[in-house]
Amino acid sequence: METTTMERLQMATDSYGAVVRYGNLVIATSYSWHKGGLYGNDARIYRLTETPSENPWQGKSFIECGLELIKQANQIFPDDGHALSWALTAAMTAE
Repeated sequence: METTTMERLQMATDSYGAVVRYGNLVIATSYSWHKGGLYGNDARIYRLTETPSENPWQGKSFIECGLELIKQANQIFPDDGHALSWALTAAMTAE
């Protein structure tokens, strides 16, 4: 399984997307071209695979910890707000 980090997601996201921490989850959306010639935002939910260090000077911080993809929208959204709305609703059942 491929993992990522919140830090990597933030670096790969432009100003039309967002990466948001939601408890032990991370919600990400990015604007891009999709099959069928559609442009819009996707929506993804990730879960931590590592425990962040309590001490920010030792170990990994939250944004450096591994994440695994647990949910992805099967639709394209017109903007990041609609994508985040879907993800926040879906995240309530993901934790």
